[in-house]
Amino acid sequence: MKKNKLNLLYKYSLVLIVIVSMIACKKNIFDKKDLQGVDPDIWNLESATNLYINKTYDLVMPNWPVPGAIHNTSDESNSALTTLLYGTLIDNSVTDIASNNTSSSNNQYFTIRRINLAISGIEDGSLPRDVKSKLKGQLYFFRAFMYFNLVKLYGGVPLVLKSQDINEDQLNVGRSKTSVCIDQICNDLDSCYGLPNSWPLSSEGGKITKLAALSLKGKVLMYWASPQFNPTAPSAAKWTRAYTACKVAYDSCIANGVDLIPVFSNIFIDETATNKERILWRTYDNITVNPGRGTNTENITRPVSETTSSAGSGSNQPTWNLVQAFVMKNGLPISDPTSGYNPVLFWANRDPRFDATIAYNGAVWPLSGKTGRKQWNYVGVGEDNANQSKTGFYCKKICNPSIPATAALYNSNSGGGSGMDWIEMRFAEVLLNLAECANAVGNLAESQTLVAKLRTRAGIDKGTNNYGLSVVTVPAKMDTLIWNERQVEFAMEGKRYDDLRRTRTFHLLTGKTRDGYKWTAKAPFTNAILEALTLGYKPRDTININNQASYTAAFTTATFPLDTTSPINFPTTYYFYALPTGFLTSSIAIEQTIGWPGGTFDPLQ
Repeated sequence: MKKNKLNLLYKYSLVLIVIVSMIACKKNIFDKKDLQGVDPDIWNLESATNLYINKTYDLVMPNWPVPGAIHNTSDESNSALTTLLYGTLIDNSVTDIASNNTSSSNNQYFTIRRINLAISGIEDGSLPRDVKSKLKGQLYFFRAFMYFNLVKLYGGVPLVLKSQDINEDQLNVGRSKTSVCIDQICNDLDSCYGLPNSWPLSSEGGKITKLAALSLKGKVLMYWASPQFNPTAPSAAKWTRAYTACKVAYDSCIANGVDLIPVFSNIFIDETATNKERILWRTYDNITVNPGRGTNTENITRPVSETTSSAGSGSNQPTWNLVQAFVMKNGLPISDPTSGYNPVLFWANRDPRFDATIAYNGAVWPLSGKTGRKQWNYVGVGEDNANQSKTGFYCKKICNPSIPATAALYNSNSGGGSGMDWIEMRFAEVLLNLAECANAVGNLAESQTLVAKLRTRAGIDKGTNNYGLSVVTVPAKMDTLIWNERQVEFAMEGKRYDDLRRTRTFHLLTGKTRDGYKWTAKAPFTNAILEALTLGYKPRDTININNQASYTAAFTTATFPLDTTSPINFPTTYYFYALPTGFLTSSIAIEQTIGWPGGTFDPLQ
C-alpha cells in the first residue's frame, strides 16, 4: 500500500479554498485580474505554500497516456486519433494551449499564471532562503515543463513570466521566437538549484528533484537540435549544447545512485527504493481512503478473462509494426539475413524485452498469479471473445501479473486499481538522449557504449557483434538504431508519437498501414477441440508453440491492415500545429503558424 505525503495533501481543504477562489477569476486567456482569495500571508508559511505547490503537481504532472488520444497516436498501437493519422486535422484540432472555451480548466496560461504568482509570492515572503529555493525550484520546473510541452507542439509561444498587473485588463503578448522560448525553459531549469537530488520516498516520493531538472534540460536541448526544428541541415552548435547538458544529466544521475533497474519487466511494478531508474513520476494509489488517486490503466489493458468487466483488451493493443521493431537476442535486426529470424515462429530468440512487452498467441503470461498461464489470441478464443484484441497482441509491460482481476479495477469512489505510478522520465531515456547527442557530435564509440549498457540490461547477448552494434559504422545508421532502440525500450509508454515528430520521420509512414496478426484454428484443431476440457486441461495448452510443425499444424496465420478506410497520411505541416481560434483571437499580437491558413509565424527561428 502506498500512502505518501504528496498524495494525501491533495485533499486538504486549504488547497480547495485556493482553487475555488481562483476559478472565480475572469477567464480570458491573458486575464490579469487578481487571484482573489489567495492571502499573501500563505507565502510566509512553508506548510501552506507546500499545499499550493502540491495542487500544482496535480495540475502539471502527466497522467498515464490515454489510448487513442492525439499525443498517444502512432504506428505502435491500435488505439489512435484517426484525424491525425489520416491527415484530416483542422486548425482547431490541437487545443493543448487553450481550447475555444478559454476557461481555467483548459487554458495552460491559467496554470502558468498560478505558477508565476507563487514564484513572486515566495520571493517576497519571509521564509528562509534555503526553504524558498526548494519551493521555487519546483515551480520553475513546472513552468519549464509546461512551456516545453507547448513548444514541442507549436514552436514559439507567448512567454508570460510574471503575475500580470492587476490594474490592466488585457495583455497583448505575441509569440516569442522558439529560440527565445528554449532559452527561457533552460533558464528556469537552471533555477532549480535549490532542489535536492532525492526526496524521502515514503513521505515525499514523486517530488521534483535537481536530477529531474538536469535531465529535462538535456531533453529540451536535444529536441531543439533535432530534425523537427532543423529540417534542412543539422546544427553542430545545437548538438554540442545538447550533448553537454545530457552528459551533465547522465553523470549527475550516476553519481547520485540513479541507474538502470536490473530487471526490465519490473520498471513499472517495483515502486520501492530499489528501483533507481525512476526520475520523474506521478504517484497513484489503490487505497480506499484516497480513491481519487487511482488508475484504471491495467484493467483496460488486460484481456477480458483477467478483468471484472468487458473493459479488458479495449486499449493498449500493440501492432504488428511494433512487434517487428524488436531485434533478435543477438542484437541484429530481423531484416539482417544473419540474424536467425524465423518469420513463422517470430517470437523465438528475440530481444528479451519482446517477451516482457508483447503477449502473443500461446505466450506464457501468469496474470492473477496463475503460474504457467498461457494467453491464447486465436480468432474466437472462448474466454476473451467478448472483446478480443483487434491486433492479435496484448501489452504485458503495464500489467502487474501478481494482482487478481478484481484488484485491477479502479473506481473513483471506492479506490482499487493497480495503483501503478506513471513514470514520465526514467534513466533509460537519459541514457538514450546522451547516446543520440554523442553520435551527433561525432562520438560514435561513446554512443555505442551507452546503447550496449542498455542492451546488457535487456538481456541481449554480446556475442561477436557487440550486442549487434559492431555492424553500425556510420552516424546515420547509428541514429536509425537509436531511434529503433527508443521504440523498443519505451514501447507502449506513449513516447513514440513525440519521437516520430522530433526526428521528422512521422511523414515517412504516409501510405503505410498499421497491421495486425491473425491466428485461426486449423482443422482438425477447431476452437471447440482446442478449448474442450480433457482430463482437467485444454488441448491447446499442450501445443508446443516453439515447435514449428506442431504450431503450423494447429493454426493458420496472416497479417492484415488495421487501417482499412485510409492509409496513414501525415502532412509535414503537422510537425507544428495551428494555434486554435479561441487562443489566436485572444490578442491581435498573436500570429498563426506558417503552413496553416493565414500563418506568418516561423516556428524554426
